[in-house]
Amino acid sequence: MNMSDLAKLGCDSLSVVFDTLPIGISILDKDFNVLYQNPIIQKWIPGLKNGEHLIFEKIAMAFNPPDLLLGPQLKILTHRVFNEKLDYENLLTFQQNHRWYQFKFCVKPMLDCNGEVCGLLEIVENTSHLYETNQALVQAKRFENVGRLASGIAHDFNNILQVIIGHCEILGPATQDNEKLRRSLDIILTSGKKASALTRQILMFSRKQETEFKIINPQNLLVSLEKILSRMVGEDIKINIDCHNKYCINADESQIEQVFLNLTVNARDAMPLGGNIEIRITDCLLNEMDCTQLDLVEPGKYICVRFGDTGKGIESENLDHIFDPFFSTKDKGKSFGLGLSTVFSIVRQHQGIITVQSEIDLGTVFEIYLPAHDTSTEVAEEEHIELQTSESRTETILVVEDDIMVCDLASQVLELNGYVVEAAHTMMEAIEKVQKTRYDLYLVDIVLPDGSGVDLIEYIEDLDPHAAFILSSGYTDDKPQIRHAIEAGYEFMHKPYAINTLLTTCRMMLDKKKNPNGS
Repeated sequence: MNMSDLAKLGCDSLSVVFDTLPIGISILDKDFNVLYQNPIIQKWIPGLKNGEHLIFEKIAMAFNPPDLLLGPQLKILTHRVFNEKLDYENLLTFQQNHRWYQFKFCVKPMLDCNGEVCGLLEIVENTSHLYETNQALVQAKRFENVGRLASGIAHDFNNILQVIIGHCEILGPATQDNEKLRRSLDIILTSGKKASALTRQILMFSRKQETEFKIINPQNLLVSLEKILSRMVGEDIKINIDCHNKYCINADESQIEQVFLNLTVNARDAMPLGGNIEIRITDCLLNEMDCTQLDLVEPGKYICVRFGDTGKGIESENLDHIFDPFFSTKDKGKSFGLGLSTVFSIVRQHQGIITVQSEIDLGTVFEIYLPAHDTSTEVAEEEHIELQTSESRTETILVVEDDIMVCDLASQVLELNGYVVEAAHTMMEAIEKVQKTRYDLYLVDIVLPDGSGVDLIEYIEDLDPHAAFILSSGYTDDKPQIRHAIEAGYEFMHKPYAINTLLTTCRMMLDKKKNPNGS
């Protein structure tokens, strides 16, 4: 570039100003020879040389098929600038090294004293940050829509699962002597619970569902999942489980299950011709240097889950992006790119870290580090209450539930355990019953077709201050009624709940009513 050439166009005094502008400036003669170009474009895209063509032409040539973009656009530019003597504008968006770039171009004709085009002024604005922000907003909107969709279907879906799981639990004792029937019932029950966990997982990922932490042993959890994982991968993939941990973790059980499920699906898809999956759980003690390298908060006891496969591996340029939401190396339409991002989100929520190593055609290894809980704490076992018909009780329960099948299930379970049960399907029906009869316990669905279950129990409390209440719902806690119930301190059961949970909670609330001071 020769500054004397700039002088021919009377621009020599502007070159110092142009060099400091935050926008790209190119000055060309009418034959498209570059007379001046400020250096900022090279800062935006390292590797582009100062030079010979329009900036938009160089980028188009480098990142787009010239016959599809460059030729027609240059014809439009030439006609508009030289014939019509009007500005030509264009917006170019492209991806390089997994990063998106966007540039806004404006090519203006420069006229001589006779009004003829003697050169071109190209102005380039880097709008990449705006594009990235817009993409982030779009992605956030997609997550919001996922959350709304999940929350919208959760109520009906959880009611259906409540009926499936509840009746499976009722039939369980009756199938003990029939191995085939018992196995089929177990499959239905397990599938129902996994469907419930999947719904909760979608809600968690969209930040619509609170986690339920408790002390669990990941080894026990993994062993209980072994059959399901084996069915997921098929006969041509072998799963080897090797657990040597003694530590427990404070975690949401359904989320940790989801981690194993998602990693298994990811490994299965990486081994279309079959292979091996190795899952190993060990205890480890990490010092400050280890934690610094792993980006963990503090040194101490951890469990390490090593999940390896013998699949096709992940290309090195994709390793930094495999945990990004909606990023996938699979063919279009075969993955939404949420599996590994969900795993990453769960692990981080549990104050852990996940790392990945992979080699093409040799496989991939994920390592998950989760803080260990004090080993002196015993894992709480769920209290088991068998359905009984022999014991006769005098306590009365009013079940207020708009879903008839869920209402019948709860009533049947409670009646089989000796309680006197009545049912109502609407708020008004419940009020009519309460005005005539007092009940020892009220099991109330929070969202009723003609009102709020919270309003109902507040009305009943005015009539009977010593009544016991249990609220339940298949909706998530983003519902204002549910938030109000939880904040007010009412006992709450999220559907689908287990029969044991129903019976234990009812017994606890009735006993609490009899002995409000615990005496």
